[in-house]
Amino acid sequence: MELSRTLAARVLSYTLGATAAVNRGVRSADFFVIRYTSVPAILVEMGYLSHPIEGQNLRNPHYLDRISYGIARGILEYLENDHPFK
Repeated sequence: MELSRTLAARVLSYTLGATAAVNRGVRSADFFVIRYTSVPAILVEMGYLSHPIEGQNLRNPHYLDRISYGIARGILEYLENDHPFK
């Protein structure tokens, strides 16, 4: 669970840096898809389609590219610095 939280913090940091989105923090939940795994796992939510500004951003291909970049950079940073390779 702690590894997942560290991964989530890395991804959050890089996606916020790439998009300037609102920081809603890292939250924990008991979702099946992240509870029953033997590897660090996160779910990424980057806004609400029903929100007037976020909805427009989420329809913009360049904004989606920035989200993707932030997620990828966060994962790479986690793998390079935090993940205990065995």
